[in-house]
Amino acid sequence: MKKTITFILFLTFGVAFSQAECDQFGKNYTPKDLNDAISFLECKWSDKDKTEFKNKSENDTVSELHFGTGMSMRNNWGLWKGKNKLSKFFKSRGIFHPDDISSIILTSFHRHLNNKSIDLNSQIEYYKSYWENARKESEQTEQNQAELSEKEFDNFEISDSVKIAFKINKQGKNVWAYRIQKYPDLDDEPNCYINGTVIKKKNKTRKRGKYILTILLTDICGNEKAIFSGEENGLKINQEYDFSLMNFKISKN
Repeated sequence: MKKTITFILFLTFGVAFSQAECDQFGKNYTPKDLNDAISFLECKWSDKDKTEFKNKSENDTVSELHFGTGMSMRNNWGLWKGKNKLSKFFKSRGIFHPDDISSIILTSFHRHLNNKSIDLNSQIEYYKSYWENARKESEQTEQNQAELSEKEFDNFEISDSVKIAFKINKQGKNVWAYRIQKYPDLDDEPNCYINGTVIKKKNKTRKRGKYILTILLTDICGNEKAIFSGEENGLKINQEYDFSLMNFKISKN
């Protein structure tokens, strides 16, 4: 009997608390922490929406709402700016990315509706582990790329005739040049090879990074110049430019 009374009192308190909280959730309200966000969603979502959300599997429904409701949270609650109380609540627990914050809120709300433990600590550890593994993978990938680029760098000699893979797009009188991405290799096919001669080699520069070939351009696929975002004044024949083997697909002619 005692347990039953306690349960009824809990339910009564929960309903009263929700009603009181709903009065403060105005148009531009931003929750202060996770519990406040859950109370906000309790107040703002219709019973129909909550039931539909509750009855779907956790992973499916959180994924479905990532680019809808989740995006609204990230934008309307200022999560990209990261300066309000809600952002600080998560940052203090090691969660920094707005995508992770909105996913934790939606996951927690789903568990709340299903009377499950929110288990915030496990959710936090999941995202921390994800970013730590991503960091290690990125570092390993960068190291592998650097090792391959270093081997290429050692094979080039001053005065080598080389070609650089590009895509050329002509629009009226303008010629646009787009580099073929080297890492990751997206299997883009070049429609132009810009030709030139290696006149310098640099292991590292402050602006261009590692494994630089300074190349004097001799031909831009029959054009004298091209607009290229990597150079303020574009590319011109008979001018020299620095190209990193970390970024450009360069081969000997």
